[in-house]
Amino acid sequence: MFEYISGTIVEKKTTNIVLETNGIGYYITIPISTYDKLGELGSVGKLYIHYHVRENEQRLFGFGTKEERVVFNSLLKVAGIGPKIAISILSGISIKDLFDVVASQDVELLSTVPGIGKKSSERIIIELKDSFDDILPGKFIEYTATPEEQNFVNDAEDALISLGYSKSSILKKIQKFMSENTPSSAEDIVKAIIRNFYSKK
Repeated sequence: MFEYISGTIVEKKTTNIVLETNGIGYYITIPISTYDKLGELGSVGKLYIHYHVRENEQRLFGFGTKEERVVFNSLLKVAGIGPKIAISILSGISIKDLFDVVASQDVELLSTVPGIGKKSSERIIIELKDSFDDILPGKFIEYTATPEEQNFVNDAEDALISLGYSKSSILKKIQKFMSENTPSSAEDIVKAIIRNFYSKK
């Protein structure tokens, strides 16, 4: 139903945020990893949305990147893992570290996340292993980006996919570019990635 919501940050807490757009304030639950990517009150924020519906509840969960949302959705598919625990996992461990945990089957490390016991950790690792194969496990390159730069990354990713490039082929290239450069626009990223593809031919 929602792909993303972009609006003015009118309330910002560690676990939730309110984005106002067109006179409507959206209350959105977020992991700490997303909180760290957001700007200050009064600035514009953009979150990729998971719309969660239960019999007596409707909630919006927001993420600073599409990759965070993909991992969140993968966690929800694990038996016994609901949105509260999934958010706790993303708040307690980075995506890169979570891939490493699954790849190395590090039950002890995952068990340190609040709300996750040893048995739950074992189940998460087993059930995530196959789904993570589609998200380039173990190949994430860490970089630090301002909220504006992260918006550039998200827009560049959308643009490249619309041009026919596959997500799996551009993700690592974008991450490598961001770890070495400071772009001033999404166009800078798109041009650099396209040049990289042609230079390999």
